[in-house]
Formats: sequence, structure tokens, C-alpha cells
Amino acid sequence: MNLKVGILGNPDGWQLLLTQEGVSFGNIQSAPSPDEYSVIVVSSNTSEHYTNFLHAYVEEGGTVLCSAQEARKVFQHPIRIRPFHSALPAKEFSGIDVIDIFAPCWLSPKSNALELPSGQSTAFIGHFGRGSAIILPFDPAEIVLDERTAIKSFYSPEQRLPFEHVSLVSKHSLRQLVSRCLELLHHRRGLPYVHLWYFPNGMRSVGTFRVDTDFGTPSEITRLYETAQQHQVPMTWFVDVKSQQPHLSLFKEMANQEIGIHGFEHKTFSDYRRNFENIRQAQTTMNTAGLFVKGFTAPFGSWNKTLARALSKAGIEYSSEFSYDYDNLPSVPSRQNDNGTLQIPVHPICIGSLKRHGYSDEQMIHYFDFVIQRNLAMREPLFFYHHPRDGHHAVLEWFFEKMSGEHIPLKTMSYYAQWWKQRAAAIPEIFYSSGNLSLKNFIADRSIQVHISMPDGMEAMLPLSEQILFETVRWRQRPEPWLAPEDYLRMRKFNYRIPLVRGLDAVMNVWRRK
Repeated sequence: MNLKVGILGNPDGWQLLLTQEGVSFGNIQSAPSPDEYSVIVVSSNTSEHYTNFLHAYVEEGGTVLCSAQEARKVFQHPIRIRPFHSALPAKEFSGIDVIDIFAPCWLSPKSNALELPSGQSTAFIGHFGRGSAIILPFDPAEIVLDERTAIKSFYSPEQRLPFEHVSLVSKHSLRQLVSRCLELLHHRRGLPYVHLWYFPNGMRSVGTFRVDTDFGTPSEITRLYETAQQHQVPMTWFVDVKSQQPHLSLFKEMANQEIGIHGFEHKTFSDYRRNFENIRQAQTTMNTAGLFVKGFTAPFGSWNKTLARALSKAGIEYSSEFSYDYDNLPSVPSRQNDNGTLQIPVHPICIGSLKRHGYSDEQMIHYFDFVIQRNLAMREPLFFYHHPRDGHHAVLEWFFEKMSGEHIPLKTMSYYAQWWKQRAAAIPEIFYSSGNLSLKNFIADRSIQVHISMPDGMEAMLPLSEQILFETVRWRQRPEPWLAPEDYLRMRKFNYRIPLVRGLDAVMNVWRRK
């Protein structure tokens, strides 16, 4: 049995999602057998030409993940359209974060899973012939390419909810959903689900601490650097070059830190030419100062296609904008090909965000403790950011001690970007037979490991090798899924502080210009 995901239709979004997940995949060109692909994923608007052999594949024991629109063609499922805003998955999909779609979706009347807050089911899990299918109300491969942005609130144990301008679609929870669907479909066939693990050396997570300098003074920057040295934290500094140009020597003298750029002007532009010139001017100025950079972050987390094109042209190795994605594993924006700039999403709420809402040190600590525990339970990365001018060093002290206590290594963003690219290139072909795995065409790197999930709830993490014999594997019980607080969905209700704070910001901006 080839543990390989077959892609039927437009591959763009599926390639992004499946690379994040670290599974073997390929585009289907002709009628497959159930042994040729362990799961087939289907894009929207797939040609009618494929309908008959896809139906035969499932009837003979294969498994399929598709949208209700495609199920109508393949399985003659009736469907109807309705809005899908947000859902907090439960039961089969428990442990997944809130799924934000905010788009009309197609629902099957046979839906039995993935409930909306109203209690209505939106997805179907069930048998067709000797095989199985999961039918979702949307096409994940299409939704993950969505570029809409919006101001969204984020859950906090405190009453006041922070907010930020981010990707409207929650791509991290969309990926979690796809991962769970693939796992369920393999298990329904009695197969192990095998994919590359998300972090080096089988670690349960990895952390980065990004600093956007944002007009910070030399004393503020020096104090933050001293904190980094005291706790032996390799921060990744993104310099807004124009404001920092008089004292770039501060960054050149830093030890065990990574230096990137935050643009020359503290702006993101709507056109390619100005974005490219802004990046180039920052690179040239830094190079003249003896600083050679690999990474970039856009001011205010603002991402657009022209910026992506400019980053690629300028040779930037990785970038990080939460209006593209947040709280997620890295990805290369679709259609950027192999030359695209890797995106490393961070958590979009920082100390400065909480400061605007009047949080005390203790309240900030409660907030970040919740995020850390949630992400660890969901096996997500811990990528955070900060500004030198925001201070609250007691919170930083707590944060670094917390990460150390949880045994989560803090790395530079460049380190993780390079490792992630190696992982993407190391996805092996995997074959399963009678309790044994055979791996082919992989790069031997002990920091890259496979995660094996079994139908009985056991799991294992192992380095890549040509043969894995299950009888020699040390299995362990999979941890319990993350459980959301009862009031978790209040972050999707109206937040009066959004118009209030934005209104005050607008007034202050007018006052400053006078």
C-alpha cells in the first residue's frame, strides 16, 4: 500500500497544505487503484471526466476528502448553500481551533459532523461501498488561498479582548482540519497515518522571538538586547532602517542574534515597484554597515501579492506577515513556485497590543500563558513578537523562564526557515505492508522525523530510515486533545473596543499632524 495522497484537480492549495503536513502526494493523471493512493483529495470544479473513476476508487475501498460541491457529482449528494462564518470543532474534530471561513458554503443534508455554533452539522463522515469519504462544506485548497483580511478579536482569559488586522480565514485551523481528515481517512482503512513531524528532532514545539524595532531608541534597544543575553535568547531583530540608520552599529555588535529588515521606510506599498525599492534600499544600507540579512517583516504585518513578488525578486529567504497568516506552520504563498519567499507566521498579539487595552503585567502573563498552553496542546509552533518601545520587561522575564520550563528551545527565525526547507525537500515515499514501513527517496537527516498515528490511538516519533518495523517501535498513547474554554467563541461576537480604540487612534493621528 502506497501511503500517498492523490490530488485530483487544481493542485495549488493542496500542495501548500500537504507540504505543511509533510505527506507524500502526487497529481492523478489516470484511473487509480485503492492501493495506489491511500487518500484522494479533490479540488473544486474538477472535470466530469474524473467522476466515474473516482466513484469506482471509493467503491473498491479507497477514501476521499472533498467538498460538498464535488460530492454532488461523485456521490449524487444533494446540497444547499448557506453562510459559514466560524465553527469550533468537536467530537471527531475536537482539539482544532476556531475555523473562520466567512463565506457561503455548500452543505449536504446528510451532514453529521463539524457543527456550527447553532448546532447544525456541516460535514459528512461515512461509508460509500467498501470505502469512505469526508465531505466538507468548502474546498480547503481553495479557502487556504483566500487573501481577505479583517480586524479580528483574540481570546483572552481577561475580559478585554485584544485584536489585530490579520488574515480573515484562519489558515492554521484549516490546516488542522485537513490533518485530522487525512488521519481519520487512513484509520478508517485500518492504515497508519504517517507524516513528517513539524519540529526538529521530534521536539513537541519550537519557539522564536521576533523584534520589530519600530523607532526604538538606542537605550530601549540596548536594554532589550541585554535581556536577551541574560537569558541566552537568540532574538531575531527586524530593523526599520531609516529610523535606525544613525546607530546601525548597535546591531552589528550584537552577539548570537539574527538581524533582518523591516523595510527602509516603515511602510508597505500597494505596488511592486515601491515595495521592491523599499526593500532594496534597506538591504543596501544594511550591507554598507556590514549587516547581511536573510529575513524581512512588513510594517503592521501588511502583506499583498506585490510585496510577495518584490520579496522574491530581492532574494529574501523568509518573511512574516500576519495579514497573510498567523499561528501556523510555514508555507510558500501559492503560485510563487520554488523561488517564493517562505512565510513564517507569528502570533499577532504582542505586549504592545495588550498595553493598548490597559493590561497589567499579571494580565499579560495570563494571556501569554493561555496561548502557550493552547499551542502546545495543539502541537503548534510558539512564534511571538515584540517592540523595544513596549517595555514590560517583567513579562519578558516570565516569558523566557516559561519557555525554558516547558523545555521549548528558542531559535532564530532563520534557523527554523532553513530547517523547514530541508524538511520540505525530505518528504519520502512511504509504503506500508503487514506492520512494516518502507521509505524511499528521502534525505537522511536525523533532525527530521516521522510521526506515526495508529487507529488504536497509539503514536510514535522516529528518525527517517529505509525500514521501520512496528514490532520494534516504542508506542505511546496520544495526548488528550485541547479543550477550549466555555466562553471561547465570545471572541467572534461584537467587540466594542475595536471601534473605540480605532477611533481614539484616529483622533491621536490627527492631533499629531497639527
